[in-house]
Amino acid sequence: MRSLRLRSVGVTAVTAVAAVGLLPVVAARATGLNVTCHACGRNLIANPGAEAGKGANGDYVVKVPDWQVTGDFTAEEYASGEDLSPTSPGPTKRGKNYFYGGPYATQSTGSQLIKVGTSGITSGKITYVLSAWLGGYADQGDYTTLTATFESSAAKALSTVTLGPVTAAQRHDASELLERQRTGLVPASTARVKIEMVMVKLVGGDDDGLADNLSLVFSTP
Repeated sequence: MRSLRLRSVGVTAVTAVAAVGLLPVVAARATGLNVTCHACGRNLIANPGAEAGKGANGDYVVKVPDWQVTGDFTAEEYASGEDLSPTSPGPTKRGKNYFYGGPYATQSTGSQLIKVGTSGITSGKITYVLSAWLGGYADQGDYTTLTATFESSAAKALSTVTLGPVTAAQRHDASELLERQRTGLVPASTARVKIEMVMVKLVGGDDDGLADNLSLVFSTP
């Protein structure tokens, strides 16, 4: 358990909506199937690796562009050596920063609302892949979950999928990130997807829920 350190706290609230209605149309035709997907073929999560802004070089809070936040949700530099370092186990392809629950908070969240085009997903034949690298600090049980909620244009929840948590036992009590992934069908009538990352503190002074390299990709059959 780390000892409590002196910290400075900055502004934490940034609101953003990831709109993808202007993305190129992807169509598939096979055995009579005709599927059009305006949101297919790319990562729909904005700032998925905490790289859009400058990460903290210490245990304090910075703005994280494209995320609506609560608690001490922040971005931390790998080079700071706070929870993770550039050589900590995790994604091979990583940027300078990772997501971090931050100092003091018992729970921190970051969310986005992704619009998937004016016509939405009408066929029920589009697949999704939701993936993320999730983890925590040493033998502490603090953790992160990533949830995608598929919603209609009236904000009715059609389906929900969650990644994590990654436990300290799964990490073998090491400070690291492990990849988690789920796939499935995007529900018909999906017009938007709510993405929510939740970091929970169980012990210690910091919320050491960690994450990086988030991804949500739609594909045609």
